[in-house]
Amino acid sequence: MKIRLLFILSVVVGWLQFHAQTVPSENINIGVKIPLKSENLHEERSIWISLPEGYDEYTKTGYPVIYVLDAENNFKYLSSVYHYLSKEPFGVLPQAILVAIENTNRTRDLTPSKASKEMNFSGKKQTMFAESGGNAMFMKFIKDELFPFIEKKYRSNGYKVLVGHSFGGLTVINNLLSEPMFNAYIANDPSLWWDKELMIRKAENSSKDFKDIKLFLAQANNADSRNVKDDEHEIAIGKFKTLLEQHKLKNLQWQYGFYENDDHGTVPLLGNNDGLRFIFKSNKWNFREALKNPALISSHYQELSDSLNHSFKPTELFFKKIIDIARERGTPDSVKEFEKLQKQYYP
Repeated sequence: MKIRLLFILSVVVGWLQFHAQTVPSENINIGVKIPLKSENLHEERSIWISLPEGYDEYTKTGYPVIYVLDAENNFKYLSSVYHYLSKEPFGVLPQAILVAIENTNRTRDLTPSKASKEMNFSGKKQTMFAESGGNAMFMKFIKDELFPFIEKKYRSNGYKVLVGHSFGGLTVINNLLSEPMFNAYIANDPSLWWDKELMIRKAENSSKDFKDIKLFLAQANNADSRNVKDDEHEIAIGKFKTLLEQHKLKNLQWQYGFYENDDHGTVPLLGNNDGLRFIFKSNKWNFREALKNPALISSHYQELSDSLNHSFKPTELFFKKIIDIARERGTPDSVKEFEKLQKQYYP
């Protein structure tokens, strides 16, 4: 009897194992990693790219590009959040291409000057940041190699955003103050203490006109998390915020967010969410009104373009989705109006 039961049990277990192995599965992909050889940096860099829904199916639409530093830390969550917030036709953000740069030598690439600090470790003084000051060459790589690569391989509409955190936030502010290469910037808890507040001195002495450029500055509640009322990190960000309030950066459109419940490590999630909403705040609208009046589509995207001083238009996927909704809930005449408008944007 025992032998028979063991035999039946072994057959059942074998059957379950076999069918568990043959259950069909499908990978969920959020992007691709592409190697890019850099002559400026004398090395190969990994570029992580996430494309919007419908990118391969609808081939006439151009998209803004969100450039993200520290790919290994920021790409996975940000690409998922961005896809959700830009879902057509409901999205508060425009569909976009996300391009993130993986680090090889983070301190070298993301610091603007050669500087060092000493710290006591186990009773001995050690020099920190020995390899620093390579930010100019890193930005040359982005401008001369990464930008042309993305523009050639992907359908960009030319609008560019730079997102950075900590040393990445320092890079954001440095590029803004030195040679703005982007239309908008997000600096999450930037390390503005670097090199005796080099960025504060740059901002104080800046004579640039930052017209049509946007900046979102996020600050974490590090004083609370570190149990320190004031340290160099908080002091430097506070000084920079004061300069913004005093309009030292002429015509810059900016917004500041303080995150009481987040520290230096967690602030990018909330800072990027609020920063992107600030940059693209004109994209938010009640598209349902367009079901009653299709002409609102043209006026909305004209307002969006005017607010960003850059040409934006509805995506092909937007028209596909809104025409499907009109067929289900609207009238034959409204469907014809949408199809007519679609041909005006995409002949």
